[in-house]
Amino acid sequence: GGSYRGLVSTTVSGRTCQKWTVSRPWKEAAKFKPKKDVKSKDGVKWGNGIGNHNYCRNPDMSEDRPWCFTMDTSRKHKKELCEIPKCPTKLRDFQKEHEETTIKIKSTDCECMDELYGSSRTTKDTSVPTYKGFMQVKWGRNKDGKPCRCKK
Repeated sequence: GGSYRGLVSTTVSGRTCQKWTVSRPWKEAAKFKPKKDVKSKDGVKWGNGIGNHNYCRNPDMSEDRPWCFTMDTSRKHKKELCEIPKCPTKLRDFQKEHEETTIKIKSTDCECMDELYGSSRTTKDTSVPTYKGFMQVKWGRNKDGKPCRCKK
């Protein structure tokens, strides 16, 4: 848990974490001083991840996973572990997901941006002119995002 640099800021019980740079409600939080991560050819020597934020960390390696001081003034809830989601171990197959989504929404082609996000049409010619010798050539992008020569 010492290398965690995510944005979770609540504990397993749902309590909000205290900022590491303030001393209220728990003065111990502000006693932790930032230590930078150090990158080298051998890898990374993790610092403590402390800064002007209230994200869960494990700055002293006192727990097996990230924790924080809470905003709860009850001594019983001064320090709590955080619920950090596990990273998936299986790589996503984006092409397969695309095919499944295409079938699910009954898409017949890839040109459905207007339906999903609104029109991108403009009333002005937005192609970028490039110059090749004395002949001006305008370039745009096809539906696959590849550069193409615009027809006059």
